[in-house]
Amino acid sequence: MMSFFERLFNQYKLVRRLLMLWAVLLITYVVVRVFDDIILISAATVSALGIVVGLLASVISFYMWSRNEEK
Repeated sequence: MMSFFERLFNQYKLVRRLLMLWAVLLITYVVVRVFDDIILISAATVSALGIVVGLLASVISFYMWSRNEEK
């Protein structure tokens, strides 16, 4: 059973791919919620949206860094 989990996390890179999926789903949800009622977008909403979208850059950087560590 332990070799199954080790293979799942190390060989198939499950954690990296789930992290990427989580970030994309979170960003999609937030963008749809913000632009659902476009009249009420305030400066605070734009700032929060920028931070959430910046999350994708962090996740991609982590993904690329961890891929390069393996080589």
